[in-house]
Order: sequence, then structure tokens, then C-alpha cells
Amino acid sequence: MKRTNAGSSQTEVPASCTALLEAPPPCPLARQTCGMATVNLQTQQRHYCFRALCCKGPPPPRPEYDLVCIGLSGSGKTSLLSQLCSESLENIVSTTGFSIKAVPFQNAILNVKELGGADNIRKYWSRYYQGSQGVIFVLDSASSEDDLETARNELHSALQHPQLCTLPFLILANHQDKPAARSVQEIKKYFELEPLARGKRWILKPCSLDDMEAVKDSFSLLINLLEERDFEPSRM
Repeated sequence: MKRTNAGSSQTEVPASCTALLEAPPPCPLARQTCGMATVNLQTQQRHYCFRALCCKGPPPPRPEYDLVCIGLSGSGKTSLLSQLCSESLENIVSTTGFSIKAVPFQNAILNVKELGGADNIRKYWSRYYQGSQGVIFVLDSASSEDDLETARNELHSALQHPQLCTLPFLILANHQDKPAARSVQEIKKYFELEPLARGKRWILKPCSLDDMEAVKDSFSLLINLLEERDFEPSRM
């Protein structure tokens, strides 16, 4: 036991508390003084501070989702994903096969498999769909009419593919910063999304590299859809 002065009297402090009382206060709450109450108050407060600092377990692991990202060459898939991963945009080149990026968010990690969008690669897209939990489709909203028609056909094909048709879709109308960019309303009408995707879970959002906060918000909406899917009852 150790005797501790508190005002004009003394109080007995258990030996098990001596080290904690003699150590520097771990937080400002433990610095209060009020006569006889000081020892008990400090001991209790230091105990709570010690537990908060040293006994708090690691945060629970963030859920991970496997996504496939598709779109024509030049739609901006690689640049958007690189920006989300805080990577440099210098020397960015179009993906010729596929690449995988782990895109971190506060409440989830998205493992995004980006597939190249060249003519000779798109016919192999379906080989990489297996295991996907969601789809990101990026289109160039300022592209030519021919390219927009091709993008429309590819999106329709993806929405109806047996391995993707039940998954959440995030459709990004990219390059909104360009003068020739079409609005989201124009894209929705031209791509016939309302009749084609009726009953499916999809999000259509405008985006550009100039407003990455909006891009992150769009991905957060996709994460919400993925989380909702996790809680759906299993279908027999």
C-alpha cells in the first residue's frame, strides 16, 4: 500500500494502482483536483482513458466486393479508377487486356477488374464476368454518334447477360466537362434505360475528372446497392 496526500489528510492507495497514478495523465480528464476526491476521480478517469487507448480492439474489416468495369476505349475507365486510387495520371494508356485495382472507401473495398474496350477485346468480355458482384459501365458522353451507338449496344448486352443481369449497375456518363457532352437525361433516353433496366438496380450519374467528389458519391451509392444485396434472402 502507498499513502497519498490529498489536501490535509492521507488516503491509502492499493499497490496495483500505484503505477497508474504515478504515470503521466494519459488524458486531460485525469488532471482535475478536488481535495479528497482527487485520488478516486483520477484513478477512475485514468482507468477509462487507459482502456480507451490500449484496450480498444482493431476496427472490423471492411467488406470487399468484386466488380467488373467495362466501356469502350477512350471512355475514361482507367483515368477514373487511377484517380480514385490516388495514382498519377501521367502516361495513362488504354487497358489492352484487363487490370485489377483495389479501390478503398471508408465502408468498403472495391476490387475492380477493368476490361479493355477495344474492338478486338470486347468480344471476350463475358469470359471475365464470373464472380462479379456489381458492374461499372463507363461511357464517353461527348463521343461520336457511332461510338455512342456501340456503347449503347454493349450496355444492352451487359444488362441482359445471365451473369450480370441480377447485379447492381453503376453507369457513368463521363467527360461531362467537354462542350459536346450529352446530359444525363439525353443519355437515359438514347440508351432506353427506363424500359430496358426496369426491375433492375442501376444508377446513372454524370462525371468527369474535374469533380472526383461527385465520382466518389456515385460509387458510394453503388456500395449501398451492394450492401442491400448482401441482406437479401437467399433465393432457392
